[in-house]
Amino acid sequence: MGRTSTFTDEQVFAALARQVAAGGDIKIQELAGDTGVSIGSLYHRYGSREGIMAAAWLDAVSAFQTGFRAALTSGHDDAGERAALATPRFARAQRDRAVILCVGRREALLSDNAPKDIREQVAQLNTSAAALLEEFAAARAYDLTACLHAIVAFPLAAVRLYLPHRAVPASADAYVRAAYRATIEIDKPS
Repeated sequence: MGRTSTFTDEQVFAALARQVAAGGDIKIQELAGDTGVSIGSLYHRYGSREGIMAAAWLDAVSAFQTGFRAALTSGHDDAGERAALATPRFARAQRDRAVILCVGRREALLSDNAPKDIREQVAQLNTSAAALLEEFAAARAYDLTACLHAIVAFPLAAVRLYLPHRAVPASADAYVRAAYRATIEIDKPS
C-alpha cells in the first residue's frame, strides 16, 4: 500500500502561480522550497517540470470553463453577458488559477513537451467551449467575431489590467458589461 500524499495539487499550483506572477522561469527548486514538498515528490506526481505546468494549466482551464459554460448555456436572455462576466468573477474568486491563465504564457505552460494526455484534454475543453460559443452566436443570430470580442477578448483584457499585482475590482464588471452590450449591439440583427 502506498503512502498518503502530504500535499495537494492546489498547493503546488498556487506556488506556480506565484512564480508566474513574478515573471521568471518556473523552477522546480523554487516550487519545492515554496511548498515544502521534495523535488522527488513533485517529479513522482507530475513526471516533469512540463508536467507540473501542464497540470496547472489544465486545472485552471477546467475551473474557468465550468463557470463560463454554465453562464453561456444558462438559457437566460443575458447568458452572453453572464459569460463575459465569468472572467472577472473567476479572477476574483480563484486568483491563483486566473494568474496562471491570464498572465502565464500558454506556449510556456502547455508546451509541446507537456504530457500528451494533458494537451489533448486542454484541446478538447477548448474545442468544446469554441463550439458552445458558435452555437450561442448562431442561436441568437449574433456575429461570431462580435461574440469573441464581447465574451472573451474584452473581459480578458479587463482582467489583465490588474493581474498579477492587483486584485480585479468589482467595478471592472461594469466595464465588461458595457463592452459586451456595445459590441453585441453593433452587429445585432435588425
